[in-house]
Amino acid sequence: MRGREIWIFLCGVLFALLWAQGADAQDVTVQASVDRARVEVGDLIQFTVEVAAAQMGSVSAPQVPTPDGMQLTGSTSSTSMSVSIVNGAMTTKRTTAYVFSFRAQRAGTYVLGPAQLAHEGKTIRSDQVRVEVVKRSGRPQTRPAPSTGRSMGRSEIREIEQNLFLQAIPEKRVVYVGEQVGVTYKLFTRYDLRNVQYGHVPTFTGFWAETVFDAQRLNMQREVVGGRAFNTALLKRLALFPTTAGKHTLEQLEVNCEIVAGRRSRGLFDFDPFDTQQVTVRSGDIEIEVKPLPAGAPKGFGGAVGQFEMRAEAIPDKVKAGDPVAVKVVVQGAGNLHAIDEPIRPERSGFKFYDPKTNLETRKQGTRISGQKTFEYVAIPQKAGQVILPPFTLAYFDPGQGRYKTVRTKSIALHVTPGELAPQPVDGLRGEEVRALGSDIRYIKPDRIHLADQGLLLYQRSGFWLLQLVPILGVVGAYAYRRHRVRLEGDVAYARRRRSRSEAQRRLGKAKGLLEAGDSAGFYGEVHRSLSQFVADRTNRSAAGLTADHIGAVLVEHGVDEQVITSVQDVFGQCDQARFAPGQISEEQMQALFAQTEDLIGALERCI
Repeated sequence: MRGREIWIFLCGVLFALLWAQGADAQDVTVQASVDRARVEVGDLIQFTVEVAAAQMGSVSAPQVPTPDGMQLTGSTSSTSMSVSIVNGAMTTKRTTAYVFSFRAQRAGTYVLGPAQLAHEGKTIRSDQVRVEVVKRSGRPQTRPAPSTGRSMGRSEIREIEQNLFLQAIPEKRVVYVGEQVGVTYKLFTRYDLRNVQYGHVPTFTGFWAETVFDAQRLNMQREVVGGRAFNTALLKRLALFPTTAGKHTLEQLEVNCEIVAGRRSRGLFDFDPFDTQQVTVRSGDIEIEVKPLPAGAPKGFGGAVGQFEMRAEAIPDKVKAGDPVAVKVVVQGAGNLHAIDEPIRPERSGFKFYDPKTNLETRKQGTRISGQKTFEYVAIPQKAGQVILPPFTLAYFDPGQGRYKTVRTKSIALHVTPGELAPQPVDGLRGEEVRALGSDIRYIKPDRIHLADQGLLLYQRSGFWLLQLVPILGVVGAYAYRRHRVRLEGDVAYARRRRSRSEAQRRLGKAKGLLEAGDSAGFYGEVHRSLSQFVADRTNRSAAGLTADHIGAVLVEHGVDEQVITSVQDVFGQCDQARFAPGQISEEQMQALFAQTEDLIGALERCI
């Protein structure tokens, strides 16, 4: 009798659950909100759309228009489920939060939304949210990264800003046009940081920028600031050369990273016991006043600004008239060597000069760029005897002293002996000399009356026009590769998807090695990790806590076939069971699980 009562009770619970799902299937609610209603130009705004329903299978993802003056930088989503029983009635509800990240590009008042989605042939819309965008204050800022979907309170943001910030440090704030100014970007932190990468790199409009140092990994140093100890890491050093006068504001450098917030409970195959928070750190504005160069520039000044010296040499110093002499002029010093024009050649020197070959060598130290620029001439002496090669001259502006300067090379003495055929001016040729020169010239193929037809002209051949496509395809390919690299650096979700396959293959390779070594516990752990991390990378979420039930909900959300979901949960179940019954596992079972995991990763790659 008691067994019959239990059976009746279970049937009643099942009926109530099915009835609740049927009753809630028609009830879909959509709510929209933003993390901040007032932001500065350049800030990220998180527009969150929460869609709640009993079943999400028939509910489409919301579409959100992008207002003019905003830039959509990315989107993420996460799903949760709740069950409640009120007066004996059970209701279930799934809530999916879609987070759209917009970057404010101009000041003004903007309206985000409404978000709209389709459900059972109807269109459901959310409310609109107003956001005020004000001009940049220029202060450093710390905000939650757009991929987290989590808003931080003011006290939490204030605490993080005091313990994590990015400084832009210029050498000077008042310079001349063309004067070298160094800028250093340094990260200060009292947290343990992970996954540090650039979010936005300035373009330095109005400056010629030369990178002196760009960190490939964080090299932390201890430094005390305001009586508090920080770990500091040098991120970038640049040498900037302003190209126009006026006040210039350098764009802010943005860095995305994860801070370790504390320990949390771990799952069976969760190898990371720490809870992390993704944040975006941005440097403050740098205003640099650029003064124009003073009037009264000397003759030959071409825009060289810095401190320079010049020397010249000629090889050989003994030649015959008409033979070439190699003349090398070297300009060395600190400044923008690219702006140095060819020095002024000596006038009435008795030499005929040909255009020089130029070579540039730079050295980078601290935030300074120095080096030398070499001009190599071929000079022909026009007369015999003791010939003096006069100095070359170069005019430049010295910003340290605020005045123009001119440097000269030393004169070079050459001994020129008469040549076998002394050069004569063309205007002095006589008629018999012209006839003598004419007898020395022979016509090409004088015995041929007709020349053979060589076919189509070059531009009439199809191969010629196909060849013209090669540089165009090269430019298109280079542009596509550049866009790909920029997206990898700035879009975390895209980068994770791109490397998901290779990371999964690497982990499976490690699992195969453990299989061959007979380490069953390590094998099952690596298989679980490869599959869970692959799903996490494809869906841009953390792999921590992806249990068999949770991963099923995630895959359902992305429209994965039920059979594939069952196989994934089966792999997770075998991995869990292996931890408690290692003695019952055969090598054939492990090999079958390995092949099953490989097939599942290929199937999931086609679905999500």
